[in-house]
Amino acid sequence: MSVSMREALVLLAVLGLSACEYDREKPIFMAPGSYGDIAVVVSSEGLAGSLDTFKEAFDERYLFVLIEESLFNIDIYPPDRWELCKGYKNILFVWRVGDGGPVEKFLRSRLTDAGEARARSGAGTMLQIEEPFASYQHAVVAAGTDRNSLLSFLRHSAPELRELFERSSATRIMRRYRYTGLNQEAMNDLWLRHRFFLEIPAEFRLNQDSPDGYRSVELMQTGPSRGMTISWTQSVDPQLLLSHRGLLQQWRQEIAAKMHGDDIVPESLIWKSDEIAGMPAVRLEGAWNSRRFDGGGPFWAWFVADVAGQRVFCLDTLCYAPGIDKMDFFRRMKAIYQTFSLQRPHP
Repeated sequence: MSVSMREALVLLAVLGLSACEYDREKPIFMAPGSYGDIAVVVSSEGLAGSLDTFKEAFDERYLFVLIEESLFNIDIYPPDRWELCKGYKNILFVWRVGDGGPVEKFLRSRLTDAGEARARSGAGTMLQIEEPFASYQHAVVAAGTDRNSLLSFLRHSAPELRELFERSSATRIMRRYRYTGLNQEAMNDLWLRHRFFLEIPAEFRLNQDSPDGYRSVELMQTGPSRGMTISWTQSVDPQLLLSHRGLLQQWRQEIAAKMHGDDIVPESLIWKSDEIAGMPAVRLEGAWNSRRFDGGGPFWAWFVADVAGQRVFCLDTLCYAPGIDKMDFFRRMKAIYQTFSLQRPHP
């Protein structure tokens, strides 16, 4: 979506929020923007043109077959347009303490005495404000008293900020899924049959469960097509298996063939170290091509060890959405996988 289109939608959202009193506990009044958009609000006009190095350090790009997408898209707003941030789910305030103006006035009205004291301490600091204007919003304040020190602090804090917004987005996504409803029947069935737990949104259905005895289940959502496939294999040394990428690649190809009728594209594969659901993971990103129709798409997969159960799990996500940005779909599926557990939670 273009910046101008996002701003038009944001303006409508701001007008809607301003026109009514709302209860922050009612998600109907949540900010309408994407979890992939961040409004960066600066306390002075001069700061707006000084964020290039921060944006470069903050940006993280992913290749979805042939097209790159950013993990987050940034829109920068000067003080005279600061209220447009109200229509975003993610907000970053860049505040040089002492600038005065509407941004400083708002922040001072929302921060505690201790938070404002930290902001005025001189060194760069980071503060958080939950739901400043609507439900499901998360705001971070990067503050400092010296312009150059603040910009340096912001640049060096870029990876931490990116991770913070990513974690917060996953939490808010699952909060929303819980509000709209979970597929409790599928959740209970998978625990009883296979001894793993996953919070499954009601919009996902159980499409396959151990076809021909193969140790794998598939959850599907359509419009466009998204699939989450949980597979497992026995191993006397699960941690050792995680170190053999060649074996993991062969296993992922076997899953593709047996569960989806697909082939993975070897030259597209990217390996990373990651964490999912609080567990160390080996992450594989790449592309798939269908054997059943003329098409394909991207996939992400996490391999995690179940040491006590002597199993290794593959938590796989894929999407078929020609001509549509993919990041939001994968962000949401990853958020669901963050609830994966080998122990069933108790109320």
